Amino acid sequence: MLYFLLVVGLAMSAGIYCRYACKGFNARIQGLERDLHCISDVVTQMAEAQIKTFEKHSASLEGLEERIMELSVSSPDSSSPLERRHQVLALARQGVALEDIVKHLKAPVGEAEVILNLQKYMRAENARSLAVPVQRQVRHHA
Repeated sequence: MLYFLLVVGLAMSAGIYCRYACKGFNARIQGLERDLHCISDVVTQMAEAQIKTFEKHSASLEGLEERIMELSVSSPDSSSPLERRHQVLALARQGVALEDIVKHLKAPVGEAEVILNLQKYMRAENARSLAVPVQRQVRHHA
């Protein structure tokens, strides 16, 4: 009987200890979850600030690129592929039709089409990469 009471007493003590220990662990886990959410919010804000900065600088670079292309249109007899690319894109941005670009630059139609399609593709890729919500990516891992 004494052993039975001893075993019951030990079992009750162990249960009480586990109960208090679990409360402590739960409180610690909740504290860590709060910290994780705070860190996640800060990382999200930093990523959004970086995206805004990137977009700002990209817009500046696009404006500069347009200006360079406008200045390069003046020599239609250029043989450099890079200059021709710039000329095709500059004329397209000015609203000149594909047929007129080809006539003006004396370039093959296929080459001009490839240049314009590649430019559209690159812009679509950039738009897609910026369209992914940063907050959802960070929250998913948090």
